[in-house]
Amino acid sequence: MAGNKPTSVVVIPSWYPPRGGAFFREHSIALAGAGMDVRVLAGIETGIRDAPVQYLFGSSRARESTPDGIMEYSRMVRRIPLARRTNSLRWVSQVCRLYEQYAKLHGHPDIIQVHSSIWGGLVAAWINRHFGIPFVITEHRGRFTYNGPEAKSLFRGWHYPLLDNVFRQAAHIVTVSKSLQKGVFEICPGARKKTTVIPNMTNTDFFSPAPVQNKTRKPFTFLCVAGLEQVKGQHILLKAFDILQKKDPDAVRLVIGGDGPEAKKLQRMSTRLRLNGTVSFTGHLSREQLREQLRKADAFVLPSLFEAFGIVLIEAMACGLPVIATRSGGPGEIITRENGLTVQCNNSQSLAGAMETLMRQYGNYDREFIRNHTRIHYSRHAVINQYIDLYKGLTN
Repeated sequence: MAGNKPTSVVVIPSWYPPRGGAFFREHSIALAGAGMDVRVLAGIETGIRDAPVQYLFGSSRARESTPDGIMEYSRMVRRIPLARRTNSLRWVSQVCRLYEQYAKLHGHPDIIQVHSSIWGGLVAAWINRHFGIPFVITEHRGRFTYNGPEAKSLFRGWHYPLLDNVFRQAAHIVTVSKSLQKGVFEICPGARKKTTVIPNMTNTDFFSPAPVQNKTRKPFTFLCVAGLEQVKGQHILLKAFDILQKKDPDAVRLVIGGDGPEAKKLQRMSTRLRLNGTVSFTGHLSREQLREQLRKADAFVLPSLFEAFGIVLIEAMACGLPVIATRSGGPGEIITRENGLTVQCNNSQSLAGAMETLMRQYGNYDREFIRNHTRIHYSRHAVINQYIDLYKGLTN
């Protein structure tokens, strides 16, 4: 890195658009905007249900693209039904080959940024062994909270030796919340000396309060946006809301955004509880639609059983909303008494009580303060500067 040559960073995400991982793209764009030379190498794991035509007839050859000004070097990796371990190792092998092709064309970077050890970490460890390139892992997976059987059940016996090796080889490990360090240190005790917390970020210019606030809107609206799956706890939220709305059905509404395998089950549950007049499901929300829903809501709720961080919480806070979340990992490190409330996981009675308390004390929450706090701690500028300092320390 002689003279003014920018630090070159190859980003290896463990999942990537269009199969999730939009945050990883935003993070890479923010690094590039801060002066880094950023390239993304992505294996796009694709099942036949994800994109049948592409799966059957699409090419798995590497291709280059430059969305939003960063170069992405990607290839489709076909997922074999009912072969989880085989699929994981095939994905690693394909992305290692992708790196070899990339390096022949563009050379090696100064540093590799991995998003999640499972399984981008294996790719980075292979590159480190063969070419000596240092790598940073940012761990995002909520299972590393190790806070209950639901989280721990996502690990398999064959995961542990692979992850131990990855963490040992990493030049540095970043966890998006301190709660994730429990699982990382359990797997690799030696990781303690090279692990720090850097939170996730949000675009606080995009996520902002509505230009004109509706001061008289009623009823009070709670919003929950997350994948509709068991670990996100929407079934607990519906039970809590049922308790809450029975006291005054006209005073409160709940909007649930997102899609996922539990969608039909949750809708049936809402019908069974006779909440159809007070609970609505939006389905999948685009980024713009999410902002619109946040601007219309009065407060945000995230009832997860375990959670690495909770990016949607800081998106809500950037719009000035007070938030309620379970003490499921990362949310407990985000929420303070000035911006919301935390409750016990998997407890609908406790959640209903917190929702009632927030409604009653709503005037105590300063929306401008909540937004400014979010800008100071979770804006692109605040978070990316911490990565730049980390890279400089490792590459110098």
